[in-house]
Amino acid sequence: MAPPPSHSQSLLPNPDILILDRIERDADRFRLWVHVEQEPICPICGKVSRSRHSCYCRCLQDFPWQGVSVELWAKVGRFRCRNSACPRKIFCERLSRVTPAYGRQTERASEIVRLIGYVAGGLPGQRLLARLSILTSDDTALRRVRKKPAQEFSVLPIRNLGVDDWAWRKGQDYGTILVNLDLHWVVDLLPDRAAESFSAWLMQHPEIVTISRDRCGLYAEGAVLGAPQSQQIADRFHLILNLSATMERVLEERSRQLILPPAGDPVAEPQPPAGCEASVEAQAPALPRPTQSQLRRQRRLERYEQVVALFNSGQSQAAISRTLGIERKTVRRWLRRGQFPERKPPHRRPPKVNQFADYLQQRWNEGRHNASRLYRELREKGYPGKRAMVARLVASLATFRRKIEGLILSASAPRHARTCTNGQISI
Repeated sequence: MAPPPSHSQSLLPNPDILILDRIERDADRFRLWVHVEQEPICPICGKVSRSRHSCYCRCLQDFPWQGVSVELWAKVGRFRCRNSACPRKIFCERLSRVTPAYGRQTERASEIVRLIGYVAGGLPGQRLLARLSILTSDDTALRRVRKKPAQEFSVLPIRNLGVDDWAWRKGQDYGTILVNLDLHWVVDLLPDRAAESFSAWLMQHPEIVTISRDRCGLYAEGAVLGAPQSQQIADRFHLILNLSATMERVLEERSRQLILPPAGDPVAEPQPPAGCEASVEAQAPALPRPTQSQLRRQRRLERYEQVVALFNSGQSQAAISRTLGIERKTVRRWLRRGQFPERKPPHRRPPKVNQFADYLQQRWNEGRHNASRLYRELREKGYPGKRAMVARLVASLATFRRKIEGLILSASAPRHARTCTNGQISI
């Protein structure tokens, strides 16, 4: 009776030429040992050879199984080419539909790396592939993206076209980039950014159905002249860019309203008792000296007013940048906003010890005033911070208690012995 077919054999990249010998499991990977059964053909002359020279093992990275990485160890032969006219004397077997020559990954694993590299990029793609148990580098992911496809895309019809400007030399010379959105491939580069050249290119491609572009009027005019049958749509990148810029501008205008108040301090400042009035009349306060922050804001305001004045006088953003020594991006951001951009006030996160303020207050009321002991108790409850923060909070509790005791003593003293000056109670 013939043995039942192996399901593991059918999972190999090319089960027609790869024969599974055994499977080994290590701590972090599977190892599949296979050998090759095919007619050895010389890659230069195409002649079949039966003269074996030697053999060796190729290690290929393949798809992961159940979240575990897989290595494919293929025993491949070397053969002598008996064709006297062939320049190749010894050749290795080629693994068609498995991996290219000198490849370290199977074709299907390489395709997954290319797709993730295209979507996520180098380092993010590397981190995502590591979560998928495909260990590779960010450079490999980028090489897969830049690898030239086997099929020439320029001969294929273009139905969905993406158009945008790009810099031959940033800030000076700009051209037009044309992308086949179905294949995500650049099909042509135009030397300038003009409606005439774009419309002339479109006339040579009447099969285009949709044109994705930004809000530039040049491309809109060129699309109407060169491809009136096509539908123009706004591309996703500029829609998201416009949305993010608008949201950022709106949130900056309301930045002070978006700052959450800090977590309430368990120690509140005591209020003076009702009926206590200042013993001296309030004097007119002197004008305080401006702080460094106020001086810096005044300088930024003056610089902003200079930018607006120069722009209203007809100067370009680049000229304003050179005149005032400001980055052009800063000039553009100020002019887009339409008003002076206030800086956000600093917002510090409350210390982690505030999460245990109620517990410390309870232990303080129970008579536990030693900061080191309270720190050890908090560590047992999961406090990840330092002892200094606990000691600071305990010290504030002690200060609050002394103030309360002082208020009680002052309230119990004779009335003629109590005065209240500038909101401070003294005995």
